[in-house]
Amino acid sequence: MNERNNTAWRMGLSLLTGILVGGTAGVLYAPQSGARTRRQLANLAEDVRERAGQITEETAEAIEKLVERSRRFVAV
Repeated sequence: MNERNNTAWRMGLSLLTGILVGGTAGVLYAPQSGARTRRQLANLAEDVRERAGQITEETAEAIEKLVERSRRFVAV
């Protein structure tokens, strides 16, 4: 089960890293004005912040479930 959690964590981290790197590279190499690029970077940062919040919530829920299962296991 621990290996499964590690795999999910790595996949989430890989996804976040890919979004960040790909988005940044795409925005920086796009031929457009500086103001538009800054606006897109701000939007990208907001998207990353939202996704990080989602990942944090999902991780907290997974930890809560794991703690609850552990309590039931110890209680038996």
